[in-house]
Amino acid sequence: MASLILNIEATASSEIWVTTKNHVSGPPRLPLWGSYWFVLLQNFKFLHIAFHKLAQKYRTSMLGLYLGPFATVVVHDYDGIRQVLTRPEFQGRIKPPVLNMRTYNNNRGIIFTDDQFWVEQRRFALRHMREFGFGRRFPHLEGVVKEEIQDMLDVLALCEENKGLHILFVEKAQSALTVGLCLEIFSGGLTLVPDLFYTVVFNTLWLMIAGDRYSTKEHGKLRYFTRQALRFQKSVDVTGNALVQTPWLRYFAPYYFGFTDLMETTQNMLKYMEEAVAQHKATYSDDHVRDFIDVYLKEMKKRGKTEEISSFSDEQLNVVGIDFLFPASTTVTSTLNFAMLFLVNYPEVQVKMQQELNAVVGRDRLPTLDDRARLPYNEAFLREVMRKEAVAPLGVLHRATEDTELGGYNIPKDTTMILNLWSFHNDPNFWGDPEAFRPERFLDDKGHLLKKDYSLPFGAGKRLCAGETFARHTMFLMLSALLQNFTVKAAPGKPLPSTEPDLPGIIITKKGMWMKFEPRA
Repeated sequence: MASLILNIEATASSEIWVTTKNHVSGPPRLPLWGSYWFVLLQNFKFLHIAFHKLAQKYRTSMLGLYLGPFATVVVHDYDGIRQVLTRPEFQGRIKPPVLNMRTYNNNRGIIFTDDQFWVEQRRFALRHMREFGFGRRFPHLEGVVKEEIQDMLDVLALCEENKGLHILFVEKAQSALTVGLCLEIFSGGLTLVPDLFYTVVFNTLWLMIAGDRYSTKEHGKLRYFTRQALRFQKSVDVTGNALVQTPWLRYFAPYYFGFTDLMETTQNMLKYMEEAVAQHKATYSDDHVRDFIDVYLKEMKKRGKTEEISSFSDEQLNVVGIDFLFPASTTVTSTLNFAMLFLVNYPEVQVKMQQELNAVVGRDRLPTLDDRARLPYNEAFLREVMRKEAVAPLGVLHRATEDTELGGYNIPKDTTMILNLWSFHNDPNFWGDPEAFRPERFLDDKGHLLKKDYSLPFGAGKRLCAGETFARHTMFLMLSALLQNFTVKAAPGKPLPSTEPDLPGIIITKKGMWMKFEPRA
């Protein structure tokens, strides 16, 4: 079997790894940051593009390199990515010390953990979150989402009517709109996105986790959490940048290398959970389980009586909570932000979606999940948005937990595996015309949605994003309700905004944008 040679040394040649049957092409290893120097030379902001260019340069779909001391393979093709996602020996995570600092200096949470700890905690969290509607159809939760969406639509209509000004106080059945709320995300008939979407996503998640929803008067607190989550996502990219490769940099330039943002935002997010857990402990009853926090506290109490050492703890509960909150609240809203951009840049697509909504749903009620199967073009649009701009273009890093092989090459234990989903989503050999924004690629010749979706915005296998079902359901309900009632337009007098991301990080995002939501007649 061929061997993946990773212990390379720099020479004067620009082609350090010679492509033969015994080698995988890739850039050389230099002092301090290894091959990371060459990655930065290709694209300083967006590493998924840098890896893609290096793979093209070395004519390989498996790029071998070093990120600091970490032997790494970046996989770019569909078959290789699917294997890493689904094979058990690739389900490990890397956990450098700098990441432990965000979780009480311990192995906590479910996103960056592995081994039996991860198995037990993930299984428990998902099973009980499902009881409250996470990851499945749940009529009560769908009703809550509908209420939150209706509040969003009402606020949009009111602030559009008053151009974001002179609204003193509007009482509604379950919420109130104040001047401060309106002026924060509405101005002169324009609306700030993705901030508009924060309330629906966070309130729905918070209900499942903490059994509560923020009223409209408290939406400022809610938006603060989501902005902190986005700041965390932008503090480093998925590799951890130079901060993971050379963690001592946090002592010399903590702000420049993202350490300050990483720690401050984590503490700000954990504060939400710590306060909620404290409140739940003060009112806890074994006979009345209200939400996920109560379920977890009950399990902690049970384990404390029978186990000397348990993976269940206050710290773990706090980190699990933010591991559900920060990815979903940022990725869903960022994806919807990109959706708004494609709508204004492709108005003919928006018209088709609205025509389909008119024919299937009409205007007398909000769309429901039962309508989803009968709105294939709307669903195809969302799939195409996530293919074109997967907000997590490199997913989350995997680690080989044993010596294994991939694509005919040996992969040593503890090799870091990076999956370039963006590269696959833009592979002309697979998609034909990946540069085109074309929802029809997900439909058959009769306009029916294709049963197989080959795009991988949420990953696959045991490490499949736990929030996939929640995200797809929520995005469908929010987008279809918006287009049923409004037409999305760019700010008048401004050039059309680019659909390309502006900000790098663990996820890629756009800067906040002011957009026009014009009520439909």
